[in-house]
Amino acid sequence: MLRERIDHGILEDFVLGLARASALRVIVFDREGRRITGSPPVSAAACAVPAGLEQLPTDLRFEALPAEAPPAQVAFVEVAAMVFIVAPVLVGESLAGYVAVGEFRPARHEAPPAPQGIDRHVADRWPRIWQALPVLERSPHFPPLATARWAARLLARWCQQHETLDAAVRELAALSDISQLIAHERDFQTLLDRIVEHTAHAMKVPYASLRLYDPATDELRIAAKYNLSDDYVNKGRVLRSENPIDDEALRGHVVYIADVRRDPRVRFPEQARRQGIVSGLTAGMIHQGQPIGVLRVYTRHRRRFRSEDHHLLRAIASQAAVAISNARLLEQRLRSLELERQLELAAQVQARMVRTDLPRHPAVELELIYEPGCHLAGDFCDVLPIPDGGLLVAIGDVSGHGVPAALLMASMRGALRAATEIENQPAALLERLNRHACTETSASEFITMLLMRLDADGHGLTYASAGHEPALLIRDGASRRLDHGQLVLGIDPQQRYQQQHLRLRPGDLLIACTDGVVEAMNFDGQLFGRDRLERTAREYAALPLPTALRAIHWDVRRFAGLAERTDDLTMIGLRVRPIGTAARNRHPAREQETVPAG
Repeated sequence: MLRERIDHGILEDFVLGLARASALRVIVFDREGRRITGSPPVSAAACAVPAGLEQLPTDLRFEALPAEAPPAQVAFVEVAAMVFIVAPVLVGESLAGYVAVGEFRPARHEAPPAPQGIDRHVADRWPRIWQALPVLERSPHFPPLATARWAARLLARWCQQHETLDAAVRELAALSDISQLIAHERDFQTLLDRIVEHTAHAMKVPYASLRLYDPATDELRIAAKYNLSDDYVNKGRVLRSENPIDDEALRGHVVYIADVRRDPRVRFPEQARRQGIVSGLTAGMIHQGQPIGVLRVYTRHRRRFRSEDHHLLRAIASQAAVAISNARLLEQRLRSLELERQLELAAQVQARMVRTDLPRHPAVELELIYEPGCHLAGDFCDVLPIPDGGLLVAIGDVSGHGVPAALLMASMRGALRAATEIENQPAALLERLNRHACTETSASEFITMLLMRLDADGHGLTYASAGHEPALLIRDGASRRLDHGQLVLGIDPQQRYQQQHLRLRPGDLLIACTDGVVEAMNFDGQLFGRDRLERTAREYAALPLPTALRAIHWDVRRFAGLAERTDDLTMIGLRVRPIGTAARNRHPAREQETVPAG
């Protein structure tokens, strides 16, 4: 089923992406156990073995392990002294294929004999190569086991979505005459009009109407009519709870009215008389157990509808319900695609707002990592040159996610840039931005922000914080948090902010981030945390700045693993250059003059 349901290229991208993210070997098999695609070997042992895992054994033995979601059983397959974890891909009760992750060694101390066919030199080192493999743990908390189960569930979901789409296509193809008339109609109102027109012709009646049901308001609203006057259509509001005819029809019955002028169930007999209506038949439009609306036909003379008429109207109503549901789904899909396109465009605009092309400065080195949690982010970061030759570094985080947070972020970024035209002291800037935020935000919205003003020589730092995550100063292998934050922006327009001063030294490293770093959460619900961030920053502080920031970022992602990430992540690093380097960067033409002759 995997071969038929999922494109081979998509499977290859999925396997390679999962292999890179998990540092595991990943292989996908069809339901007969034949290999479809897989990632390259990741261990020396696997590289040394000429034959890989091309076919799963026919007698797979699955073991039940605790799990909150299927698959609750996995198999452990050993090939060439290496063990793979195999999880079945289950679509409902049907087997679609398998996902295998590896490579591991069994939890035993002695290395097995070297597999046949490997190079003689490799065979001499086989015990050490085999011992280097990670040990397999048959525990539900073993991360690779969770990876295999997650991959199997994801592939199963893709197959299920493909099956759902196939079922909808088959359902559309099986529609009868009315379906053929409306199958290619994209306009929703035209679709409804064609349904009532065809119904009137098929039932040989002069009038027909279609009411759509809104469960939220309990109202049945006329959405299409055939030969009915506006006076009749606008006769009054119709509620299901007040109309036994429609209520019975929406329960699955076809309701016959011999004479609307005398039937006590009819709520507007006078309007029906003026229209010339006598007899009527009503059928509910129901799709997958959900009420869609009612389809009515009326006659000018008393008519006793035959059982065939009942069956025909029921069939038309059923097919109309399918057509209406599919049309609504299509409309929703088109709106969703358009919204997705608009979000992608907005994300491109927002990405340009976050200054990823940082300005060059002779006294300091800058590096930025920006990773939005979804299309649109609430994080922002900007580095602005100021007239005295220094820099203003801003990093902030807007509460919430998605479009509201992104719009507020854009507003705050624009306000910051406007304010820096007349002010570049962090505390005064925060007070201006706070007053702006108090006029732009609702009671539930706020912004955290850290502003750092760097002198032209790179040695003087002035900073102020509005409830933002404190920056880290790494100096001589020790770390220090730059606390002293005040209230977040957007709460109290009278809030005053204090700024702090700090002398920097050559080689000092400053790291500022949003809470997406320290609040990154793993599968056990643990946060990455400030302490772990400090240890990680100290560990990588001696590396070149781009390498150090990427290493910290990788540690955060590795800690969170495949746990769902919901927050944006922004991190900026600033390192003070050595004095000689700063001078050369400022006056490159003078470098030769300072070198003694000979």
